[in-house]
Amino acid sequence: MKVLEKSRRKKLQRKVDAEYGYRSYRDRDVEVRKANCGFGVFARRQFLPGELIIEITGQLIERESYNGSSFVMELNDKWSMEPSIPAAFLNHSCSPNAELLQITEYTLGLLALCNIEPGTELNFDYQWPALHWIPRCLCGAPVCRGWVVDKNEVKAMKKLAKKNKAR
Repeated sequence: MKVLEKSRRKKLQRKVDAEYGYRSYRDRDVEVRKANCGFGVFARRQFLPGELIIEITGQLIERESYNGSSFVMELNDKWSMEPSIPAAFLNHSCSPNAELLQITEYTLGLLALCNIEPGTELNFDYQWPALHWIPRCLCGAPVCRGWVVDKNEVKAMKKLAKKNKAR
């Protein structure tokens, strides 16, 4: 099988998006659209602090048998979840306007931390551990940590990044 060239992949992806709407979602509360880095989830109405924005459901996967993707959300020691749309497009921020909350054994909720106006991108702090594959953070917040890691992992991430750079 021939590997797709980048330009061809983009062209075909546009066709898939137009015909099947995979990367589009819109209801009365939220919508998926282009963001600073890829796609994001945006408020279509005002959300007040403490208000449940969306319920997050998806495919449940046993953690020990799954390496995960960059979308995977951990539920507990046994289960992870690949979230369905729109939650699959929630982006990280070091200064988030929402947080994840476990609602039931197998679902999460996105809860507003502050007043969120229509048109605002919804985001939460991924709080990942320091690992070799962790990307640089592009959230642009004044308190940006530089990597998509938990605030207690920054020192370890800097050490790991320095070590990886030396290779």
